[in-house]
Amino acid sequence: MKLLTIEKLLKKDTLIYYRNQYEGTALFSLLGEKQVYVKFRSSVEIKPTGERDVSVELLESIDYPLIPILQSIKSAMREIDQKG
Repeated sequence: MKLLTIEKLLKKDTLIYYRNQYEGTALFSLLGEKQVYVKFRSSVEIKPTGERDVSVELLESIDYPLIPILQSIKSAMREIDQKG
């Protein structure tokens, strides 16, 4: 399993300056050459220590173990949010 790209990423306006919310679609390469699009919602909160707390919610079901999918999306969203 490999995260190829994140597409259609939209940042939602929030009233809390230290929390950013996003919705998007992630493209994964699964077993063999099978590719799957997964819609997700993500929240990135900056704690007082400067650490970024990322949460991810999948908006549709997928026939693959969730933990590796969620971890790869969290990692990508942390990088995207740090870049601005």
